[in-house]
Amino acid sequence: MKQALGPGALLLRGFAAAADAQVLAGLQEVLEQAPFRHMITPGGYRMSVALTNCGSLGWVTDRTGYRYDAADPETGKHWPAMPAAFLRLARDAAAHAGFDAFVPDACLVN
Repeated sequence: MKQALGPGALLLRGFAAAADAQVLAGLQEVLEQAPFRHMITPGGYRMSVALTNCGSLGWVTDRTGYRYDAADPETGKHWPAMPAAFLRLARDAAAHAGFDAFVPDACLVN
């Protein structure tokens, strides 16, 4: 079901349901390389939400600020590649919303 929320914004209720097994399998691959973690805010507080990233950039926070970074701050390595199921779901959802040229490059998971 497609529900307009505003200009350029849609709710695609149930859209990902058919791909849930593939998405969860992809998530397991990501978590093996970049487990969920609680990052520290610039103010020195531990975030209550655990998160991880995949793709060419990841959202991070530490004492120096909030940003997108190509490297996992805990390992210094690049974030894991975005799983094929994530890419497919993101492209398909974007196309349903009228963004046919969308190419996902970052995914924050929490």
